[in-house]
Order: sequence, then structure tokens, then C-alpha cells
Amino acid sequence: MIKKLSAKDLNAICLILGSIFSFIPFFIQLLYNDMPVDGEHIFTYFANQIILNGNISLLNSMLSIFGATLIGYGIFGLSKDLQKDNPDNLINFAVFLFLIATIGFIISWSQDFAIIWGDATLAPSQMMIEFSLTFSFGLLYWTGLAIFSYRISNLNFLDSNFLTFFSIISSINVFLVIFTLFTIDVYAVSSLNLLYLGFFIGNTILYVFCILAARKILPTK
Repeated sequence: MIKKLSAKDLNAICLILGSIFSFIPFFIQLLYNDMPVDGEHIFTYFANQIILNGNISLLNSMLSIFGATLIGYGIFGLSKDLQKDNPDNLINFAVFLFLIATIGFIISWSQDFAIIWGDATLAPSQMMIEFSLTFSFGLLYWTGLAIFSYRISNLNFLDSNFLTFFSIISSINVFLVIFTLFTIDVYAVSSLNLLYLGFFIGNTILYVFCILAARKILPTK
């Protein structure tokens, strides 16, 4: 059965499984993670949440890493398939940014392991490193998705309005990362609200995109 697996089959499976693996920790964090009140040091609070949730935090990180890797491969394979007749350098550039960012996010999520296993007094510093990586690679991530979704909106692959909306939201997230980077107050979680909302909407649309793309590229048997 594995020998009969086509490139399109593998791309679709990776997009679907990647979306599922990524959505599970995305949903769990909504249920288990409370938000600190203004006046509380946000990095200390989030680090303590990771420690308190223990095995759930480990599971979330592992699923996030697997999910991001599968989605990364799925997007890479999808871009190659979409360009088989008309190569597009901007699509290649966008996918390159997305894959570099995916590696960065994997490194960021691995900080959760250090937070749980390490000295609790160092956990806030590890959390700051995790946030720093998220900011740094978030710029590349959303820039790549903005360009990618915009370029393929002209290929009649999926609904052009949906892809344009995806591109707009991704572009907004780029500006939100920059804005939050210069305005964040480490004692005011409200300074993260816009960025959190942007990431929530953007990632939700990404998972929907992956599922729709997988259904589109699956060969008709």
C-alpha cells in the first residue's frame, strides 16, 4: 500500500494530519491556559502555566512540532504541484520563508521541555526566549503565508476570495508582530491581545486552508 502512495496522496495526508496535530494543542491551550491579570509578569505567569500543566504541556509541544513539520512538507509539496506548468519565483520565496519560520517555531516550542525539566527560577527567562523566537520567526511565517496565498489566488486552485482574505489576515499579522514588538509591556497582558487575536484567526484560517487544499489535490480514484 505504501508503494502505491503518490506524491499528491502524501501531500494531502500531511496537510490533513498536520492540521489535526496542530489544532489539538491549539484547542487544549484555550481550555487549560488562563490569562494573567495586568500587573503580573507575563513571562513568569506563562512559564508557571507550562510547569503546572506538566505532561499536557509536553504533549502540546510534541503535537505542535509534528503538526508544523507535516504542514511544512504539505505546503512544500503543494507549491511544487501548483508550479509544474508555470514556475513562480514569488511562490518559491514565500515557501522558503514559511519553511524557515516552521523550523524556528519548532525550536521555540522545544523551550517548553527546558521550562519543565529545568530550574523553575530560570523558567521566565526560557519563556522570554520562546517569545523572542515566536516574534522573530512569526515575521517570516506570516510574510510567507501572505505572499503564498496571494499568488495562488490567481491559479483557480481554491476560492479566490478566501485566499485573498487569508493573504490580508496574514499581512495584518506581520504588522501586529512589529507593532507588539515595540509596544509590549511585560506587566500588561493586554498589550498582547491584538497579536493573540491575529494569531488565533490566522492559524484557524491556515488549518481550514490545509484541509481544503488536501481535499482538492487528492486524486479521484
